Amino acid sequence: MPASGSAQPRDPFFPNSGSSAYDVSHYDVSIRYAPPAGSEARGTIVAATVIRARAAHDLDRFSLDLAGLRVTNVKVDGTKAGIEQRGAKLVITPATRVGSGEVFTTDVRYRGAPGTITDPDNSQEGWFQTKSGGAVALGEPVGTAAWVPCNNSLTDKATFDFSLDVPRRAGGETMVAVANGRLSGHGTHGNRSNWNWSMRQPMAPYLATVAIGDLRLLRGKVTGAPPLSRVIPSWTAVDRDLYRSRTGLVRRGIRALPEIIRFEERLYGPYPFDTVGTTIIEGGAYALETQTRPTYPEPPSRNLLVHELAHQWFGDSVGLRTWPNIWLNEGFATFSEWIYRERHGGPSVRAVFDELRSRPAGDPFWTPPPGHPGSPKNLFAGSVYVRGAMTLEALRIRVGDRDFFRILRRWAITNRYGNVTTKQFIAFAERQSQRRLGPLFDRWLYRRGRV
Repeated sequence: MPASGSAQPRDPFFPNSGSSAYDVSHYDVSIRYAPPAGSEARGTIVAATVIRARAAHDLDRFSLDLAGLRVTNVKVDGTKAGIEQRGAKLVITPATRVGSGEVFTTDVRYRGAPGTITDPDNSQEGWFQTKSGGAVALGEPVGTAAWVPCNNSLTDKATFDFSLDVPRRAGGETMVAVANGRLSGHGTHGNRSNWNWSMRQPMAPYLATVAIGDLRLLRGKVTGAPPLSRVIPSWTAVDRDLYRSRTGLVRRGIRALPEIIRFEERLYGPYPFDTVGTTIIEGGAYALETQTRPTYPEPPSRNLLVHELAHQWFGDSVGLRTWPNIWLNEGFATFSEWIYRERHGGPSVRAVFDELRSRPAGDPFWTPPPGHPGSPKNLFAGSVYVRGAMTLEALRIRVGDRDFFRILRRWAITNRYGNVTTKQFIAFAERQSQRRLGPLFDRWLYRRGRV
């Protein structure tokens, strides 16, 4: 029989991740980082995370997701609690039962050399060492548990504060540490420095990030699209070596950021967060839409910038309820690339759509259907991205530009900071367009093989 408080939301792809026993409102993450020394393969952390949450029902015990690190102490509401580490789960028994509806705090102290988590498709995410002796954290889909004890659930969004303590490098230079949100404080103490970042809008744990290393931190401002023309502070962190060796590419990317934000605001409504930026750091395995500050392992192309910034609306602000709905993230971001190229002298989205649709029935491009990837091994299949984007173009052809862009804009605004499903999107599109669209979505999202 499961322990009281250990009920899971049972995501079909990651059924052991997260808990529905409580709802987190805030994480306060403090990390003291030590680079690899001597023969050590990885840097180490000494860390504390304080979690504020509300109990969904009486809790005799509850669990957090944490993998590969040693927990040294846990307190619940200031009193020492019992702990047991079971694989990637930290099971906590408070000294006193937490009552249903009560707000409680959990203070977790832990240490070790963070590593990575291997997914069913054999890809890895979590905490990666970088060439400069630093690190970068990338969490999609469940890798944040490699460095933060968390409720690693898509639907339990929370605000975050990060306090990152890092050493000086040889020669007196201090390492730079960035995370999500805005820089709220920075100071030096002895041979170390502290960087404080604050993410004030709710964020799913997988979108949290930290980057530590020999970075150049560039601050700027982005002016949004009229009529609001909101001024959004921007921070971009770039590997110093990359900045020196590929200065032109880095600068072009930084200059493109305001124009892309304005373009996407005109399509999808106001940018959903209060800061924006980029992290470019060697050592990360892949690009990711980490909230407010997408992360790239090398200077990104304009198309990739468009893709990851579109995720700030579709994926970050409007999140998924479960991972099988991921086309709502990747199909929308891929379509954003296509419409950006169409509006900037490239091929029309319809031309791209027609060319792709001409591919033969046996082409693996068609499988799996994007609305039903089938297993977590197919979570990032090409068809999820491309057939997902084609689904949106098929919708655009069916309802016309006016209704189509109204659907996307209102979808982003109506569901801001929420979690959604494909079923909800279909119903929303039908209401907005006053058309029966079920057969169209069934064909494009669920039919196996060529559409």
